[in-house]
Amino acid sequence: MLPRTSDRTPRRVLLAVAVTSLIALTGCITGERPTLDQAAALTGPGAATGDPAIDAVLALLDTVDAASFRAEYSVQPATRTALTASVERTAATASTVVTIGDYRFITDASGSRTCTADESVCEDGILPAKVSDAVITPDFAQGDMAKRLRFDAMRKTGATTASTTTIAGIAATCVDVPVSGGTKQYCVLPDGVIASFVGGDVTLTLTSYAAI
Repeated sequence: MLPRTSDRTPRRVLLAVAVTSLIALTGCITGERPTLDQAAALTGPGAATGDPAIDAVLALLDTVDAASFRAEYSVQPATRTALTASVERTAATASTVVTIGDYRFITDASGSRTCTADESVCEDGILPAKVSDAVITPDFAQGDMAKRLRFDAMRKTGATTASTTTIAGIAATCVDVPVSGGTKQYCVLPDGVIASFVGGDVTLTLTSYAAI
């Protein structure tokens, strides 16, 4: 009888070949994976993407924490009826009140809490799940859109397009980013406040703005 090791060796070889083939096939299906440097670009402000049109918008979005403003938005998720949102930010005290539909997210000197829009019921902490069906997060005007844009910079399928437009009576800097399934547009005001976002999952449009 031949040694049993000779029976197992071909199977090991076949298994190794199968695993290697599966990894290669997965790479073909999912496309090139982001490098560690690209993944790092998703976190925190200040990271440039190397695309001038995208970086011009990001440079503004990253300054929003220094702005004091009141802004109102219309929000149209792809899977539900439209709703409204608002943001009031006071830079000197780092206080922010974000209202999305029926919920209000408050951060001030006393801490953070999530309340009903009339503030009759509140819970400690910021609870994004309360507005998950709105697609936008309580951080949509302070960091979330910059993260989205940095991620889309890695996924772009072609050349971006820079433009300017007027939104709520204010000149905004915009970029169109082609990605698989369509083109996303980001527009930002000079002080870093998001002016509009058009994507496959949601459309966000500034309807009213005032510096405070």
